[in-house]
Amino acid sequence: MNQYWFYALQDHALREQELARRMAERKLVAEALAARPSLRSRVARRVARKLFTLAVATEREETWRVVWERLEARGRL
Repeated sequence: MNQYWFYALQDHALREQELARRMAERKLVAEALAARPSLRSRVARRVARKLFTLAVATEREETWRVVWERLEARGRL
């Protein structure tokens, strides 16, 4: 009976160590995922960047049109 109790305690200690190791690994994975932006935010940034680029290109085109119209109005073209 004493041997059974000893093995039960030893098995319990080994399971506790294994659980602690798994929890530490999961914590590391969770921290790594938390540090990285979510897919939703990355896609939103990419779309916002493309929209901003499009807005800048459109603004340049509008600016060029205004300049062109002013030059035409002054008769310089």
